[in-house]
Amino acid sequence: MFLLAALGGIGYAGVTYGPDLVERVTGADEDNGPAAPLAYPVPTASPAAMRTTTFTVSELDSFGGTQTYEVTADFESGITRVVIPRADTPDLEILTLWEQSFIRRADEPTWYALPRGDFPVDFSLGRSRWVRILDELLPLELRRFFTIDEANESTIENAPARRLVVSADPQQLIQTQNAVPTPAVDTTPAVDPALAVDPALADPTATTDGLPAPATPPAPAPALAPGIAVQPGIDGAATLSMEIWVDATGLVRKSVMPAELGGETITVTAVSPDAFQPIFPTPEAIQPLTAQVLFHLGL
Repeated sequence: MFLLAALGGIGYAGVTYGPDLVERVTGADEDNGPAAPLAYPVPTASPAAMRTTTFTVSELDSFGGTQTYEVTADFESGITRVVIPRADTPDLEILTLWEQSFIRRADEPTWYALPRGDFPVDFSLGRSRWVRILDELLPLELRRFFTIDEANESTIENAPARRLVVSADPQQLIQTQNAVPTPAVDTTPAVDPALAVDPALADPTATTDGLPAPATPPAPAPALAPGIAVQPGIDGAATLSMEIWVDATGLVRKSVMPAELGGETITVTAVSPDAFQPIFPTPEAIQPLTAQVLFHLGL
């Protein structure tokens, strides 16, 4: 969940507006067509460079509502622009640059400074926390736990995509989530000390100094993409289903997670290899964030 550092880490729960807002932001942006094979699509082109990406995030909050954000993020520089749509008051706009963040009402020229923290986008887990290709969302070694229940030819933001509904037993996902890496096994044969003095006579798998080659690093345990984790307390839950739209490059254009996997809906609307260069406020347009301003902003 996005956090406002100025509020001391309290969840940003002031922007809960219900189904009307979700429809406004995400809308019926997909057009599902005829049935497709029950198989993961094979990419026909390489994914485009995704330095700057625009996407929307709708997530559940602790009050049973939905928070929605419209984000443009440069995953190299960390510069982001977030718009928080609101139904009854002007939208909020947030710009971040390195360790600084600025917030304002979209109908006013004055910006207010606040420490960035992890708000509005936590970059610690990288680009794949928000924008994923299919192999990041569902790695090959993890797909054997999933069943494809539905498949349709579809479109997202006018881009052709295949819509898939996939499901898995939560117990299998819990076991996978708690798995540890496979230990490394050193299969290098022992080297006779007498041969170690002459690299030419040493075992061919040894290093040039005649010593055994290092063991292969442990294989990582298969896991879902960053940000997706099985929530506690679902031991008796039925099969978990997620809905995803995958385009011809393997990019996941939209993903809808069940509450047991975090409950996020992420829709990618644009990708670009270029840097994001928004117009930042000038120093004279920036004011400190006071309690009165927080009230004015509706925080």
